[in-house]
Order: sequence, then structure tokens, then C-alpha cells
Amino acid sequence: MNELIDFATEISMEAGELLLDGFRNSRTVVSYKSRTDLVTNMDRASEKLIFDSIRRKFPDHTVIAEEGSRSDSGGDIVWYVDPLDGTNNYAHGLPFFCVSIGVFSKSNGRVEAGVVYNPFLDELFTALRGGGASLNGRQIGVSAIGDIGISMLATGFPYDRTGPLRKNLGHFNDFMPLIQGIRRLGAAAIDLCYVACGRLDGFWEGNLKPWDTAAGTLIVEEAGGTVSRYDGSSYDPEYPEVLASNGKIHGAMIGVLSRPSMNGGE
Repeated sequence: MNELIDFATEISMEAGELLLDGFRNSRTVVSYKSRTDLVTNMDRASEKLIFDSIRRKFPDHTVIAEEGSRSDSGGDIVWYVDPLDGTNNYAHGLPFFCVSIGVFSKSNGRVEAGVVYNPFLDELFTALRGGGASLNGRQIGVSAIGDIGISMLATGFPYDRTGPLRKNLGHFNDFMPLIQGIRRLGAAAIDLCYVACGRLDGFWEGNLKPWDTAAGTLIVEEAGGTVSRYDGSSYDPEYPEVLASNGKIHGAMIGVLSRPSMNGGE
């Protein structure tokens, strides 16, 4: 797996350089999948760079990327690629965006390596299962906050403005009176990495895809945190919800997410 994480690091930084070159630049062209869901030419350029690089280096691996690039094989390894997590931020000139690459082993049933790179801040988060997590080469760990009342959490909201949105607004309203604060950064991979390095104490979000969470969840776990579904059952990248925390407030967060909302959730 060392070869895989080294390669994932290399191509994520190459893609990050490409994204940075287009950031706040008139060459970036924004298109709309829907009113709330954007895509740019830089998403597609980053995805092509990463996808083509993986296919050349590892032709027997499966690659699944956000903007539709996909190559299926019978091999053990699956690459989950988000070429630009935080596209809406990127399109509006906000510096919270990243490249996220998770390497999943079908035989082991788990993510084995993960890389998240924010080129604007030049922050490279990496993790190899069993090898810890790092930020720019320095080991990181989750926060020591054990009281949810003084915790800082983050969440995100889906592009679908119907039922899923109302459900998470309910969770948001349930958490808010109980904690110190909630942040909404607009990039799930960054949220997860911020839990891993102790900037946040917990994160929850539904309606996510494997490329949103595969890398970041491993980084949280290798930093000493806990990752699950809302009910505490095992995380699965194909299941569209994730709860990540420093571990110490995980039970309290499950308690909020698993109860019927009194504030507009479904």
C-alpha cells in the first residue's frame, strides 16, 4: 500500500496545482447540473488528470470518480476520486476546496489509504491503515474534548432541497442548543480532516457519495477518531451517511442523530 499512497499523494498534488491555477480565474467556466449543484471545467480537467494517471499506472484497478469517469476491473483495488470537493466554494472564490482520493480494498472490505489536499492552504492530509495520519508529514490526532457541551461540530446540506434537507435541518436544530457551535465549510473531505487534526470535534452529514468520504474517514480513524453511520453501525463508503468524531463525544452525537427530531426533521 505504500506505493499506492505515494502515487495518490503525487497525483493529488498535481491536480491541486491545476485547480489552484484556475482558482479566481476567468478561465474557469461554471455549468449547472441543477440550480444548486455546480460543476466547472476545472472539475473535469482535474478528474481527467487523476483518472488517466491511475489507469496508466494501475490498469487492473477500478476507478470511480465524481464527474462520471469510471473504469471497472476484476482486481481488488477501487480508487474513489473526488477531483474537486467543494465546487460551489471554488466557483465563488472561497478557499475551502480540495482533491480527495481514497483507496479501497474489496478483499479487506475497507479503505486502506487516503489523501486529501487543499492546494490553496497547501495542506496535505494523508493516512495509511495502521500507519497513522499526518498533515504535511507531521502526525496528527483528534481533539481531547469529552463534553459535547463545549464541542465544535460541522455538517453539510444536500443539493436536494426537499426531504433530505429538512431532515438535516432538524438535526442541526437539535444539536445547536447542546454544543458550542456548528460550522458549515462546504467540503465534506475537509470537514473530516479537520476532525482528524482536532480543529473540529465532530462531523455528520447524509446524502454523501463514496468519493466524498473514503479518504477522510480513514484519516479520522488513523488520527484516533471514530467513524460510523448515524446509529453507530459500521461505516460503509457506499452508504450515504457518515458520523465522525474524536470518539469521546461519539455516543452523545449518536444519541442526538438517532432520536426523533423535535425541530422539523423527518
